[in-house]
Amino acid sequence: MEPVVIIILLVVGAMVLAFLEILTPSCGLLTVGAIGSLFTAIFMAFNYGAWLGYVMIGATVIGAPIYLSFLVKLLPKTPIGKRLFLSEAPDGTGQATPEADTYDEMIGKTGTASTPLRPTGMVRVDDKRLPARAETVMIEKDTPVIVTDADSMNVIVRKIENNT
Repeated sequence: MEPVVIIILLVVGAMVLAFLEILTPSCGLLTVGAIGSLFTAIFMAFNYGAWLGYVMIGATVIGAPIYLSFLVKLLPKTPIGKRLFLSEAPDGTGQATPEADTYDEMIGKTGTASTPLRPTGMVRVDDKRLPARAETVMIEKDTPVIVTDADSMNVIVRKIENNT
């Protein structure tokens, strides 16, 4: 077999090994094989002729980053890559707590403690039973409260002081 054909097969083999490394994590073994294949191709090219060796080095220095960037960036966008790789995770903002927007609307409203808040419990505001957290002190059941703040999980309430 001609040395040029062997060199071409070694370069193609290196490309296949790099492709397989992206698809199947092998802890770098396939990468070592790909790099070894490229060095062997360069060594054989220098044995064939110095000019071909320099061409191989130039092609490797320019072509390898282009090929690797194709594998990492463009492959997942191809039809084959869409089957092989996971799609991006959807933005899950607010999906776990769909009531979070409702909690913000409750700020400033008054209600009563449905359970003791030590410091968390349930309150009833506008005929809605909501998870709540006491702002400072424990709040007993059936105590009037005012919603002072809200986070993604519950409303923050304060006991309404009776000034009679």
